[in-house]
Amino acid sequence: MICNSILGTIHHGTYKKVIDVPFERHELKEHSIRRIARDGVEIEIDINEDMQEGDILVETDHYVYAVKIYVPKPPKENLDPVNKVKHYL
Repeated sequence: MICNSILGTIHHGTYKKVIDVPFERHELKEHSIRRIARDGVEIEIDINEDMQEGDILVETDHYVYAVKIYVPKPPKENLDPVNKVKHYL
């Protein structure tokens, strides 16, 4: 699917099911990007304005695809048991 403009926002309400399109905060200022929605649909975004959470990118008969900001989890530390032992001496 192709997004050429922001169609609105879900904050004003929608009668269609909302499917999240995950973005990191720094990606909201990019104007040409491809993302994959939570249902596996690829969306090509080519707009001239910055995006905000809740912006509707694409609308179909039953769904709207909207921007959702997520924070990636930090990488887990090495779970080696030797590193878990505390030395007090």
